Amino acid sequence: MSLVLVRVDCRLIHGQVVETWVPHTGANCLLVANDDLVGNPFLKSVMEMAVPPDIHVVFCRVDEVGRVLSEIDCRREKAILLCATSADALAIFRCGVRFSTLNIGNLHYATGKVEIAPSVFFSREDFEAVHCFSHHGVAVTIRATPFEAGTSFGPEG
Repeated sequence: MSLVLVRVDCRLIHGQVVETWVPHTGANCLLVANDDLVGNPFLKSVMEMAVPPDIHVVFCRVDEVGRVLSEIDCRREKAILLCATSADALAIFRCGVRFSTLNIGNLHYATGKVEIAPSVFFSREDFEAVHCFSHHGVAVTIRATPFEAGTSFGPEG
């Protein structure tokens, strides 16, 4: 499987991903699964500017991740899958894309959300998604960078 990291981060592509996670995982592809972003060429180009030219960037809809990962796998690329929400990550998992760990790096504050860690705020939907992942054997870790200990939920935490 070509996936080296599955990450939920409402910012999607940004410095933490490019400067820490890409080198740490050895990834050479960023797969951004976001239905809204697919139709926004301006925001896609802004995100692509933050990525070195040797890193392949692919944008797709959430329901296309399985097919796109097959293409990435055929090219023998190592991909980081980026989702903006835990609901998107869960939808991808339910569509048959399997992974054993999920990293949550940043979920912005909104009314009704609870702070889990600095820069990570959970809604009821986030708690339900984490519970579902845990029930399916997926270890969920709240960790901004690979150099932090983080907080774990699920079978390994």
